[in-house]
Amino acid sequence: MSQPLVSLLTPCYNTGKYISRLLDSVLNQTYPNIEMYVIDDGSSDNSKEVIEKYVNQFERKGFSLKYLYQQNSGQSVAIQNAIKYVKGKYLAWPDSDDFYASNDAIEKMVNALENASEEVAMVRTQDQLLDENDLHKVGLNGVKIKNLEDKSLFEDCLFVANGFFFCSGAYMVNFQKLLSSAEWPMYTSKNAGQNWQLLLPILWNYRCISIPEVLYSVLVRSASHSRGQYSGYEKSIVKIDAYSETILVTLDKIKNMSPEIRDDYKKQIKEKYLNEYINLAFRYNQKKDFHKYYSKLKNKRKIHWLMNFLVLLGCNKLFCFVLNGMRLVRRMFLRRMFL
Repeated sequence: MSQPLVSLLTPCYNTGKYISRLLDSVLNQTYPNIEMYVIDDGSSDNSKEVIEKYVNQFERKGFSLKYLYQQNSGQSVAIQNAIKYVKGKYLAWPDSDDFYASNDAIEKMVNALENASEEVAMVRTQDQLLDENDLHKVGLNGVKIKNLEDKSLFEDCLFVANGFFFCSGAYMVNFQKLLSSAEWPMYTSKNAGQNWQLLLPILWNYRCISIPEVLYSVLVRSASHSRGQYSGYEKSIVKIDAYSETILVTLDKIKNMSPEIRDDYKKQIKEKYLNEYINLAFRYNQKKDFHKYYSKLKNKRKIHWLMNFLVLLGCNKLFCFVLNGMRLVRRMFLRRMFL
């Protein structure tokens, strides 16, 4: 009996240096039925040449690898452009600079979904964070994941709470259940991400199985198309704009959600990201913007009053310096734990 097809979609932007590791990890999978589409998002490096060298290797393994090109438009556009090619029962979307940590990763994810009830439409695994230079372990996502999650995981994803993580390749979904959970096409903007759009509809309508095992590796890079691309005040504002807009549009597209619940979630998201704007203006000493956002905040907590007081005194930069020092010490401590 043939096993169900798994489709992999991978946006790629100038990762010719890294993508071989992902492609090798797919080739090494014990699962026998895989198709993969790599969407080149306008790379200017040797990504195309690297990817195309793997086409024959995939064919010899009995897999399929297709190279697709688009003008630089962002990851959400790449996923939307490629999703029409998907033929698999299951869908995963690993990042081009990450890779599967185990040769049986896809097999274990498929088996979990195949043996699950109809209420389940997604599986996720733990993933390890690796230093880009020597691949030593610097962190771990999913330490506290449970084997079977209920629908409360939706809010963890929506609000990025309780240790919810967004490492793309650590997730696999039932493709048809994904399509039936939201209105399509997805929201496409150069700065819009794909993860909320693919995860939230599933998590609202179905359940998720979590495998408490490291099956995926995430490369922690100093510069990345999908991570760490925003620095400085103006670029960070763009990031927050993109996050909030993506979530609000996604909420509007989720099926089987009442207008009352949808409106309440949207109100909470607007409040959450207003707080993000306030914190950002505080850290970068943007007093005019801080007061603009502060005046819009309806539910001011003690920390907001303190922040406003520090801004008025001109002490917010010193406060942030001390706070960042404490965070640095904590990161160094956690880093040593994984050495």
